[in-house]
Amino acid sequence: MLKLYINKIMIFVVIQILMNFTLNAKEPSLAILLNVINNNYQTFNIGNYHFICKTYGVISIEELKFANENNDVCQNSIKKLYKKNIHLKYISQYILKVRQMYHFEFKNNECLLYSNGQKTLSEILLEEGVAIMRPRFKDREFQYSFMKAQSRAKYDKKGMWSENIPGKCLAELVEQQKN
Repeated sequence: MLKLYINKIMIFVVIQILMNFTLNAKEPSLAILLNVINNNYQTFNIGNYHFICKTYGVISIEELKFANENNDVCQNSIKKLYKKNIHLKYISQYILKVRQMYHFEFKNNECLLYSNGQKTLSEILLEEGVAIMRPRFKDREFQYSFMKAQSRAKYDKKGMWSENIPGKCLAELVEQQKN
């Protein structure tokens, strides 16, 4: 009887150690998507471990809206954008499929989620004009691809670029981050 419990305990300990290495590894890990909260946050599951991922390296429209609660010009621009393009508010829900496995990496307390092969969710949000790169973003590995995606959206006047939301909302957010 004792032998049976010792074997189960050993298996449990080994699984816990392996999970710890998986979560702390520098390489992409696999997790199951449980829920898309908004364009900026998703809930994932690895075994019995549930966690919330914040999209890496970008500022979403939702984040801009929350940071600029007292800026009526910014708030009205975002409302106008969502009124014209309601799908932009839920674009992550269209891209990501619940109960599907995704590769991700933890970077600076955020998640770099590979949603379309080598393409990250951050890049897709930037391309659709639903997010902008964080000011002072300094990741050599992704800086070029993020810049390229954001420039494409800006040139095509997609999403927030059609209403010049960054010009109306970003100054206050950058000021908040300095303090």
